[in-house]
Amino acid sequence: MPDVAIPFPVTSGPGKNVHDSAGRLINVYAEDLVQGARSQTVWRRAPGLNSFVNFTDTGWRGAIVIGSQLYAAFTSGGGRVSAFDSTGAATFLGTQPGTKKVFWARNNKVPPDVVFVDPDNGPFQVTGSGVIDYPDADVAFANSVCFLDGYFFFTHGDGTVIASAINDTAVNPLDFITVQGNPGGLFRAIPFSELYLLGSTTIEVWQNTANPTAFPFSRVKVIPRGILGRYCVSGWEPGFGKGVFFVGDDRQFYLLNGYVPTKLSTPDVDRAITNFIDLSGGSVEDIELFPFVASGHSYLVLRMPTATWTFDVDTLRWHERTSYRSPTWHAFASVNAFGTWLAGDTMSSNILQITEQVQTELGQDIVFELWSGPVTAFPNRIRVAQLTIDVARGVGLNTGTNPTQTDPKIYISWSDDAGMSWSAPIQRRLGAQATNKYPVRVNRVGQTKDQGRRYKLQVFDPVQVELTGGKMSSEVRNY
Repeated sequence: MPDVAIPFPVTSGPGKNVHDSAGRLINVYAEDLVQGARSQTVWRRAPGLNSFVNFTDTGWRGAIVIGSQLYAAFTSGGGRVSAFDSTGAATFLGTQPGTKKVFWARNNKVPPDVVFVDPDNGPFQVTGSGVIDYPDADVAFANSVCFLDGYFFFTHGDGTVIASAINDTAVNPLDFITVQGNPGGLFRAIPFSELYLLGSTTIEVWQNTANPTAFPFSRVKVIPRGILGRYCVSGWEPGFGKGVFFVGDDRQFYLLNGYVPTKLSTPDVDRAITNFIDLSGGSVEDIELFPFVASGHSYLVLRMPTATWTFDVDTLRWHERTSYRSPTWHAFASVNAFGTWLAGDTMSSNILQITEQVQTELGQDIVFELWSGPVTAFPNRIRVAQLTIDVARGVGLNTGTNPTQTDPKIYISWSDDAGMSWSAPIQRRLGAQATNKYPVRVNRVGQTKDQGRRYKLQVFDPVQVELTGGKMSSEVRNY
């Protein structure tokens, strides 16, 4: 019987219905291998989560690095703000009420002025004496802040932007502009070589022209595409710096290629955004983008309460993320600090570290789950004599937890109705450490129906997973 390669996808494509699915990558990413490897592609488990510190305050609202300290805001305790060193030791700085994620900025003064804006409560400053109202009332009720070329820039919902003095908190009330291309006002500003002013229907780009007696920047472009919500833009952050990526007002995911929005989302990603808003009644305030880097891959996470999609900026591929007993990933609002990526945790008071050095999330399983596309000879059926999965064996750990790490397993199931129902999973050993005597194989796998066959592979045990393909020995049977 001839061998037929099983078509595992390199980007997740669940489809509008299972019938048109190309397969799924759940907590799995596809990585290209160099020429000469046993396969063109390897499928690996997505990065895990450690606890940087299990803090007493809950409700992470975002953070900024100031020298050797991480300043972070929380919702608990009346809105506490604390500073952390690289060991996780905390120093209480003050309080500021609010529940939404805040926007942080610092200038180049020594020591720097540190400010943040709560979209519901306006601007504040963190000083040696605590958290205080922003010292210049001319800033008024800002809804975001960023820093670029020596200036703080504060945006307002009515479309005005006001600039501070250079490396100072003082504001000249005449140093402001009002965006003209966006009658819907502004959500926020971000700094990425230029100043991007993001609203509900347009993005305006401004450059530093050192205007001596007025607003220091001049407008160079109006992009006729807005962002969906204030947290729907990322990619420019320190430690990442890959560009300006955003969810547009049309509910699609874009990269600004120069000044041209280039769509990077698939129909499945677009559908997940629309389903969250229209079917679940979700708020755009609960849709966010945030970055992290792991093992040479730069990722942007599109997170909603109902689903999480992760975009690999380097390969232009998508995979899905879930956490234990959750349809979505519980990491959010990341920051690059102390040589690693930290994030908040929706399920605990932990400040999380995103890392590939662990294959769990605070000790809970990260289920490696890979669905194949269909193997079909439509309208004929296929008799399958044998299935073989090409996966690294001998990946158990002698000193690991018994039996999940010392004797890890893979579970194999299949569907002959496009993925609406699945067979009971067949268990096969991945092998104890340095033991790879037996291939991962299932014999006498039966006969398909006219919709062909899909396979689902799952690894629950916290070990390295390196899957490079699969084949089935089969022959076509006339319908």
